[in-house]
Amino acid sequence: MSYGVQPPAKKPSSLPKILTIICSVLAVIFLLVSATMYVSARSKEIEDMRAEIQSADAKTVEIDSEITSTQQQIAEAGAKKDAQEWCDDVTRENAELDKLRSQGNALKSMKQPTREAVQKLCPEKKSFAEAFAKDAKQGMIGPESMQCLIDGNTMTFNATIKIDAPSVLALGDMDVTVEAFAADHPITDSDTSIGSTVVSVSSSGTGPLSVTLPGSGNETDCALKPVRIWPTGL
Repeated sequence: MSYGVQPPAKKPSSLPKILTIICSVLAVIFLLVSATMYVSARSKEIEDMRAEIQSADAKTVEIDSEITSTQQQIAEAGAKKDAQEWCDDVTRENAELDKLRSQGNALKSMKQPTREAVQKLCPEKKSFAEAFAKDAKQGMIGPESMQCLIDGNTMTFNATIKIDAPSVLALGDMDVTVEAFAADHPITDSDTSIGSTVVSVSSSGTGPLSVTLPGSGNETDCALKPVRIWPTGL
């Protein structure tokens, strides 16, 4: 029998285990780096999106402001146009008593921006129309102590024109256009005037009328009718 000696067994190498650990660590580092890069990229995208949203909001606000400004300009232009039309219509030639009432009512019913535009464009006309509308009543302007004298083919009218309108008279003297009527029958609304004259009525409320007009010489009735009123000097 022989006795042999076996060599000692080799210990397994630790290199593969070390390499495995290193690879695992590198993999974790790679994952962490990748995750960090992804989060950083997403953060930049979010910031860019937030900036775009803020920019869009700012543009929306700017557009809304421009729209509001344009609407205001259109409204102001419309108010100014309506105000100018009203001012152009209120004149000495158009100052019939009935028309002044309607112009005063139109002024009352105007929207505030239009009234403000009227105040800027023709403040004196506005004040007159408002005063007339406030005082308007039957018989606010009329003749007193009227006399009609026939002399051949002419007729002379004498009277005192009185204005009973405190708000109107507060504005100063007034010019009153008066039409004269004469006929051989009682005067009616269907009769035509034989002429007219303008009477200056002071702020005290009265003014003298004296005018001679052509006639037929056969007149038996006469009348005076105030038809227009307008502030002296306006």
